[in-house]
Amino acid sequence: MRRTLLFIALISAVMLQACGFVAPSTSTVGERDPTASSTTAPLDIDLSDPDLLARLGSPPLEEVAWKRTVGGVTLLGATGSADPTELELIAGALEEVPLALAELALPRNLVRIGSVGGEEAIGKAVAFTKGPDIYLVDRTFARNGDSTTRMELTRALLHELAHVAQYRSLADAYVEAALTGEVDQVDPAAGSMLVRSFAASIGWIDQIPDPLEVSWLLPSSIDAASDYGRTGAGEDMAEAVSMVVLGRSNWIPAAHTRWVEQWLGVGATTLAKGKPWAPAGSREVLSADPLYDETALTGIALRFDHVEPLYFSLPNGVAPHKQLAAEIQQRLLERRLSGVFSPTDDARLPRYAGLFTRTDGVNLWVELWDFREASGFKAADPILTYVVLW
Repeated sequence: MRRTLLFIALISAVMLQACGFVAPSTSTVGERDPTASSTTAPLDIDLSDPDLLARLGSPPLEEVAWKRTVGGVTLLGATGSADPTELELIAGALEEVPLALAELALPRNLVRIGSVGGEEAIGKAVAFTKGPDIYLVDRTFARNGDSTTRMELTRALLHELAHVAQYRSLADAYVEAALTGEVDQVDPAAGSMLVRSFAASIGWIDQIPDPLEVSWLLPSSIDAASDYGRTGAGEDMAEAVSMVVLGRSNWIPAAHTRWVEQWLGVGATTLAKGKPWAPAGSREVLSADPLYDETALTGIALRFDHVEPLYFSLPNGVAPHKQLAAEIQQRLLERRLSGVFSPTDDARLPRYAGLFTRTDGVNLWVELWDFREASGFKAADPILTYVVLW
């Protein structure tokens, strides 16, 4: 097998808090606690109220070309017509979202649009939030010329759902400040009680002594959930949520995992039910060539509409292949998948394969290739492959 690997950083779904709130006055910001009660009669803050959301810069979509309900969530289309393939992919990704998160992060709508003023407007994002809505763009459904997979879309949605939860937990006093013009643009990174709770737990420092603004700093001695997570406490929280639910809690600091578990009220193992497992220090990779035995998978794949590979390059320091294979099987069994991971007859290198099934009909074909002991291959790190079949 020709091993042409393109190593990539784990691309997170970048949030744009583009609420676009226009201040009705030029009032200066007061020194007050955004979680404290107002000295005047408090407003009736209901962040599900369409009128209030509009005043905060998140009016409902005006030009709706089509509307669907997918996985219990309303999906609005701004252009073209609904794509059945995209609808199926969205439904599949939403099925991966645990109930505990879905109940705390209820998006008003998913919105399918083409683009936002060109790709420059959203950077490397594959999706973004605006208030309580999650926007899906053309790039959401394509990756380097290939179609986005169920697990990739799941990661993007998990990240954005965390941002919606941040918006839903804006402090009442912060919302009042936005309505009176003391805040120019609503930013959950500053006004969300959820973000501030996470930041305090992890060790993020707010460098601005103003309760209505924020400048997050994470000391170099503290690790973030990902490189992108280090850009701010709100992003770090969203990355932590996506990593834990994707079954990668062992990749991130223990403090992040504990906070997610406490917030959702569910343990990391339960949240990772049915998800792939890879050792800490692994990297997700792309390959121009299939890094699995296509012949062995052919008969099985015929029963499914979708065959989507995920590749992980494992750190060179992982256990020897026999021990590693046993751990992979045990971890998958802990995640309530059923199957057996067995050695494969291959004179070139140690290799293991097995089919693991979930109760919902999704299957994972799993292969381990230990190139550390390969004959006829250039020395390289082991590769763990999951082919998601659904």
